[in-house]
Amino acid sequence: MSSERYLKMIESVERKVNHLDATFHERTNSILKYVSEMLRTMKAGPGDLMENTLRSIKTDLDKLKMSVTERLERPTMRVDGGDFHADATLDSRLSLMETQIKNIMSGVDSIVSIISEVKTRNSARTYTTKSDLGLDSMTLINEFRKTLHESKRKCDCKSGRVDRSERYPTDCHEIQMQGFNVSGIYKIKPDDMEPFYVLCDLTTAGGGWTVLQNRFDGSQDFYKSWNDYKNGFGNLAGEFWLGLEKLNYLTNQKLYELRIEMETQHGQEAYAGFSVFTVGPELEGYRISTLGTYYGTAGDSLSYHAGQKFSTMDSDNDEWKDGGCAIEHGGAWWYKECDKSNLNGKYSTTADEHRGQSIYWISFKGPNFPLTKTKMMIKPLPASRPNDLVEQSRKIIESSKQRTKATETQVSRPKETNSGYDANKFHRDGRKEFFTSYA
Repeated sequence: MSSERYLKMIESVERKVNHLDATFHERTNSILKYVSEMLRTMKAGPGDLMENTLRSIKTDLDKLKMSVTERLERPTMRVDGGDFHADATLDSRLSLMETQIKNIMSGVDSIVSIISEVKTRNSARTYTTKSDLGLDSMTLINEFRKTLHESKRKCDCKSGRVDRSERYPTDCHEIQMQGFNVSGIYKIKPDDMEPFYVLCDLTTAGGGWTVLQNRFDGSQDFYKSWNDYKNGFGNLAGEFWLGLEKLNYLTNQKLYELRIEMETQHGQEAYAGFSVFTVGPELEGYRISTLGTYYGTAGDSLSYHAGQKFSTMDSDNDEWKDGGCAIEHGGAWWYKECDKSNLNGKYSTTADEHRGQSIYWISFKGPNFPLTKTKMMIKPLPASRPNDLVEQSRKIIESSKQRTKATETQVSRPKETNSGYDANKFHRDGRKEFFTSYA
């Protein structure tokens, strides 16, 4: 508690210093402006003219001071029944005026001293610049601010206490392990990253899920730029995309499984799960660097995208040579040539709306039956030791390769529906292969 009070006191002092800094700059600028005018006048005129001008200004200022002093010393009274009584209202007004005039006199004295200094420097042909006048004060203020910041940083670490940033959980699974069981918005801090808020699903399939994407009503536009998808957008209480940068940090601090839930406009539900899911850094285009084995009820429409970089309308990283998949399909995804899933496509409620650009998972109803609800979320794999995670990841990748060989002999493209859509129109790929992992 004493540490918190100390922090609040430092923040209060820092606000006052900032206010003092602003006031200092404002008053210094006004004085410098006046001095600059004086310098220009002195540079333009001869020596005698400058001397006369300065003497005249000095005389006027002295007269002003004398006039102010006389007014302050002259009492104002009124007669009431033969006795002299001070008018209370007038007295208070005079007190206020006295204070204001004293402030003016202080300003006059300051200007007189500046003029004297300018006169002296003018004789020596040394002209003061703006940086010369404010250097010492600015240095002191900056040094004071630096000291405040250093004191603030040391506050949390003194007396052997743990830094406050380490108190945050690294994901929603740790939040659940702390005893929370209500889904909602919580604050987490992945390794080597600043804390941020996430939506935690603590009820579905055992809970502990950190939500990466959530769509359910079309209120948020998902046709966004690369920077939007990198940093994230939307509202955690509504529709949102968490952000590729956060996905990279999250999925690389532990081994995570991916779960994707989806629902059609007719209320038909399904899910697709993958035993491992890892997103690479921006240097690699936020590619799906690892994708484990599939399980679920929706079918596998993501293994096709394993190893692919992320693409948006302004950043084409797909393998389609004749155009950009993000523009063609109205979304942003780990496109190849082009896709078998498009969960960031345009929100549609009917098959005729945004045809080919809607939200779809081809192995679940196909592209002509747009999805109206999707949720992407991750949860760490259960393991007692880090070595177990490494060994489990190796086994998953090996089993994935065996599954790939078996799949290649059975599946070349999604089964065509009665609607008669062309698989190649959506996949832009003639090869008969599925990737379940990419190392």
